[in-house]
Amino acid sequence: MNVQCAVEDYKSNELTNKGFILLDKVFKDRGWILIKNDFDHISYIEKGKELDIFEITIDSTHIHAHVPLKNSPYNYVTSFTSYFEASEFIETKFKDFISLFPEKADC
Repeated sequence: MNVQCAVEDYKSNELTNKGFILLDKVFKDRGWILIKNDFDHISYIEKGKELDIFEITIDSTHIHAHVPLKNSPYNYVTSFTSYFEASEFIETKFKDFISLFPEKADC
């Protein structure tokens, strides 16, 4: 059984904050696991690479996007005032980040 098959159970988790539902699909389609699912805090990891974490935190005025830097133990953090801008930024950075890795096999 490959990693993709092992995380199928996590794909059924319904996202609490519906403002990021399309972004949630992007992560889950690539086999990433939703590990924090609160309205104001969302986090995704890839099984076996728990230090590479994409995270969204929301406060009363901003949406904070935390993205891992390739080949680095550090994250980049920036803030937005709209869900759309935050989603677009995170999706772009996620696609850049995973471009180093081949497509996952289907179950």
